Amino acid sequence: MANYIFHFNTSSEPSYPYWINNAAGKCHFDREEVAEQLGFLRIDGFAYSWLDEPDNVLSSRMDGLLGGLQRNDCLIVQWPMPAFGPRWVNLFIDRVHFFGAKLIFLIDDMASWQMGLKFPEASSPEIPAYLSNPAVAEEFNYLSRTDGIIVHSAAMKLHLKDQLALAGKKITDNVTWYGPGVNKTKYFKSRRHLGNGVDYAGALHKAKFLQHLSADFKLNIYGAGPKDQQLAKKRAIHLHERVDPEAIPQMLEGSFGLVWDSDSYPDVVGRWGEYERYNTPAKFPMYLSANEPVIVWSQAAMAPFVRANQIGLTIDSMAQLPDAVQSVTKDQYSQMLTNVQRISPLIRDGFFLKKAILDVMAKIYINNPTG
Repeated sequence: MANYIFHFNTSSEPSYPYWINNAAGKCHFDREEVAEQLGFLRIDGFAYSWLDEPDNVLSSRMDGLLGGLQRNDCLIVQWPMPAFGPRWVNLFIDRVHFFGAKLIFLIDDMASWQMGLKFPEASSPEIPAYLSNPAVAEEFNYLSRTDGIIVHSAAMKLHLKDQLALAGKKITDNVTWYGPGVNKTKYFKSRRHLGNGVDYAGALHKAKFLQHLSADFKLNIYGAGPKDQQLAKKRAIHLHERVDPEAIPQMLEGSFGLVWDSDSYPDVVGRWGEYERYNTPAKFPMYLSANEPVIVWSQAAMAPFVRANQIGLTIDSMAQLPDAVQSVTKDQYSQMLTNVQRISPLIRDGFFLKKAILDVMAKIYINNPTG
C-alpha cells in the first residue's frame, strides 16, 4: 500500500498555484507538506479546461495520471478541484476506484455553501430547485462517492450530512475534521503584551464591520490597499500593505488576532459570515502560529476550541469587541498567552491535520478493511 496526495499545477512557471489568491496557495502548500511529512508521495497533474476533450484522449490522460495506483493505495485530493468540468471529475473518481485505490477528499471549501444558497428545511417545497442547482448537484455527486472525507469541523460534517440527506444520499462514515488546521512558519518573536490593539488580516475597505468601531480603537490591518488610506485617517489604525503570506506571522504586532466576516455592523450577516459556522478561516491558524490569542464569533465553528483551550475571546457581535478587549486583565492575558504557546507549536507542525489524516485512514483501513 502506498499513499499519495494530488498536486495541481496551473502554470509552466516555477511558482506555486493560487499563491497570490489571498491565503489559498499557502493553505494548499502547507497541507501538501504535512501529508509529505507523513510519507505521502506527490502526484502532479496540470489544471486545464477542455470541456469537449475526446473520450479516448481523456481516458489516456487519466491512465497517465493514475495508472501507478494499486489496490488499497490511498489518494488525497484537496477539494474543490480546479474547474475541469463534471465529465473530468467523474472519470477521475471512477478511475481511482477502478485501480482499487481509496480516495479521500480534504475539504478546503464548499463552493455551493460559499455561493450563499439558502439551505432549505427538510419539508420545504424549495428542495427540488435547490438540488437542481449545478453547484449543489455536482458536489453532492462527488462527495457521496469518496472513501473518506476530511472536513474543517464537526459542524461541517453534520451540515454536509444533512445536505446530502436532502438528495437521498449518504455521507461516508469515514469522516474526520482538522479543526484549527495548520500554518507552517518558523516563529521567533518575543512574548506579546496587552494593549497593542487587534490585528486583522484583510483589507479595511472590504471589512465594513470594522469601519463602525470608535476612532480610538486600535487596529492593525494587514493587506491594506489604496482605498484604505482615507478610511484610516484620524483613526487609531496602522495599515500594512499586502505581503507574502509566509511573512505575515512575523509582522503581527497586536495583542489579539480577529477572525470575523460580515456584510454589516454589528451582527454577523451574509454568506461569508454564515460560512464561518462550519469552516476554519486561514486567519485562525495563522494568528495562533504567531503565538497570538484570537477573537472569534461565538457561533463560529472554532469558538468551542477557543473556549475549551482558553486561547482568546468569543463575542456575539462586533459591538462587544472594544469592551471585551478592555476587560481582559494582565493576568488573564498572560494565561491566554501561555495557553496559546502550548497550541502554537502544534499548529506550526500541522499536528491537527496529521491527526485527521491518520484518523480517516484508520476508519478506512482498520475499522472497515476490504483486503
